[in-house]
Amino acid sequence: MTHPNPPAKRKRRTADDWLGLNDGETILDENRQESRRKRIKLERDHAKKLREEAAALSKLWEDEISKRPPATPGTRGDRKFYARMVKMGQGDCIALSTPAGRLILVDCGSSSKEMDETKEKLYTKRVRACLEDPKFLGPVQATDAFGKPLKTPKAQFVDILVFTHSDEDHYNQLATVLADKPNRVEVGRVYHSGDFAGYGAANRWVRSHVRNENLIRRVIHNAVDPTKTLKDGEVAGEITLEGIAVTAAKTATDIDCLDAQGGIRIVAETDPACTVTILAAGVTNDYKKDKDAAQGKNRGSVVLLVEVFGKKLLLCGDSTRSTEHHLMTRGKYAAQNRVRLKGVDIVHIAHHGSDCTSSSLEFVNLLDPKERALISAGKEGVSNHHLPSKTVVDRYVKRFVDSGRGKTPPHSGWAWDSENYVPPKSLQFPFAAPVYITGSHGDLDITWEQA
Repeated sequence: MTHPNPPAKRKRRTADDWLGLNDGETILDENRQESRRKRIKLERDHAKKLREEAAALSKLWEDEISKRPPATPGTRGDRKFYARMVKMGQGDCIALSTPAGRLILVDCGSSSKEMDETKEKLYTKRVRACLEDPKFLGPVQATDAFGKPLKTPKAQFVDILVFTHSDEDHYNQLATVLADKPNRVEVGRVYHSGDFAGYGAANRWVRSHVRNENLIRRVIHNAVDPTKTLKDGEVAGEITLEGIAVTAAKTATDIDCLDAQGGIRIVAETDPACTVTILAAGVTNDYKKDKDAAQGKNRGSVVLLVEVFGKKLLLCGDSTRSTEHHLMTRGKYAAQNRVRLKGVDIVHIAHHGSDCTSSSLEFVNLLDPKERALISAGKEGVSNHHLPSKTVVDRYVKRFVDSGRGKTPPHSGWAWDSENYVPPKSLQFPFAAPVYITGSHGDLDITWEQA
């Protein structure tokens, strides 16, 4: 007869119990987890090693550039600083040539809807003309030192390529501009915001022309001041290159490091001194209801500061009021930024002169530019964008006038007036200060030299 309350069967202890595994886990599960941990560690170690090797290679190139003798006057590396903001219609493309001869290309795109620009691709021709200028990339070297033709022309080198963000009008012409030169142009280092897969044909072109893919790096510089309490939805942020925390520079010539003011230094030249620094990138918080698109690409733009010969050039990409607020108030290095941004010499006005997203009065007053304010935008642009805004132009003009720097040769430009016209209307206005627009004034050049 079966006992009505049989004793509970004693649970057999297994090796799983001795390992302290949870119910349902097995030794196999534990082995899988351990294998996964080891695999992840190996992958991370391998990626770190590749980045270290790439960084070492980059340093060798940097050292080689620093030893170049001065070039012929009027050519790249002649110890002067050159910059050109190319007339792209609705778009951006800025070439920088440092005193030691580094070529930096910031963005290369256009979504111009103006007929002459679109039909003839005039902006593409202008970018090519810019790059072939001896002050920038220069003409193709197709002969040797004795004047004999080379079977394969020597490769030209873009030292640094910066994509401020992945809106098409900032990258979509790069592959087109260089399409017929597959074996002639090589790229050193690449910095970008956002996922690089979002850069379309530019992504593919870069990967086939960069000297080392480990030097294509996503840059994030959005860390919030740790002494300030995070607001609702705000994240602490980070300062990283391809996910690796950026460390402080140990010497004045260290690159891809934090300088004394907290910027990521990507160029550090001496004799003469020239630095290029990333002040912000990947800002995500919508601090000022900046009317950015849902993805927040614009507020995440890379913001660059060039310092050379005691002068400063600020390049803002499509950064927004939220980016500005991060730079001035919420960022980890906001106090340092307010000092180094005060009284810049030339500013590339953010987001093609948009008043909808950018150029807050507080930011304009802080910058208080000494020399010029430049806007990359079409003469009439894209009608539903209303760029550049006359309100932004007037804001900068007033800043120049109030600072006593309003005297400038008489000139005029086209801007969209949304205050006196509904819907807004593009009209030509006289400018009483050194504010210039590519669509109205053509390519905008900068030449600085040692005083």
